[in-house]
Amino acid sequence: MSAAPDPLGMPPPRRLPPDEPPDDPLPGAGREPEDERRMPFLDHLGELRDRLRNSAISIFVAAIGCYLFRGVLFRWLARPLMDAFLKAKSEGVVGQLIFTSPIEAFMVLLKTALVASIFVASPLIFYQLWAFIAPGLYRHEKRWALPFIVVAVTLFVGGGLFCYYGVLPKGYEFFLTAANDATAQLTKEIGTNIQIQEALTIKPMISMDEYFGLTLMLLLVFGVVFELPLVLSVLAIMGVVSAAQLWKFNRYAILLFAVAGAILTPGDLVVGQLAMTGSLTVLYNLSILIAWAVQRKRGKVDQGEGTADDVADGPDHASTALARPRPVEVLSPESRDPR
Repeated sequence: MSAAPDPLGMPPPRRLPPDEPPDDPLPGAGREPEDERRMPFLDHLGELRDRLRNSAISIFVAAIGCYLFRGVLFRWLARPLMDAFLKAKSEGVVGQLIFTSPIEAFMVLLKTALVASIFVASPLIFYQLWAFIAPGLYRHEKRWALPFIVVAVTLFVGGGLFCYYGVLPKGYEFFLTAANDATAQLTKEIGTNIQIQEALTIKPMISMDEYFGLTLMLLLVFGVVFELPLVLSVLAIMGVVSAAQLWKFNRYAILLFAVAGAILTPGDLVVGQLAMTGSLTVLYNLSILIAWAVQRKRGKVDQGEGTADDVADGPDHASTALARPRPVEVLSPESRDPR
């Protein structure tokens, strides 16, 4: 028997035996990311637990190694304050680094090793992050694993180095010499009375816990905020944001960065707040350029200029090749046409 003609001019359905699967009219259409079909919510929580555990183990192992070099780390982190002490001494301000608790020096060394271990173990930490989101990605997206880890580590370490070399020296020099005006006013008040002049001289007596706590926190904060271009780039690749949306939000973003700089920067380090606001603004505009480049590449793929893998594997580009599929009718062995 032959099928009745379609009044709309559609081709007749193609008869297939039951053991022959129908053709996939859309390469990649309906295809789900690997491991996503059979992974329920509780399995995702188990995967997250495993990744957090692996990250914690890597930080713990790195912390042991960093504690062995605690003297080198202490000297390296104390350098901005020592340079600020020398600068302040040339202006008549003599400072000193002290500790006010029996265990303060030990705890400072322990915190220094712990924060340093986060930077040392950052490649493994970002790898665990990528491994957690990888099951929800397509094959061609998983090729970005190495670039993602390299860029993430570079931005994280680069943010810490920017803080160490660009923010801390000028910031500490400014605040150590900020009391000179107050000392000058007291000198005018008491005149040249040597007996009390020495007692009223303002001297910076900085505890180890306060200095190293502030320094370590700033290094971590700058390292985290420098990940902004990577985060926005990933969102642009996923199609969550666009370059036009980011550019339209630019003026409000600068205000949010100023507020974030005031909140995230510990203490009253104005130099750190300004540096964070400026760096976030530059990184945000860099993210706009990256999002624009991503959209431009996606537009080429939508016009058929992309690679075969992009069209075959990409969940977004499969819909651009949408064609009207021919209906497929699967017949049982009894109803199969003998001819």
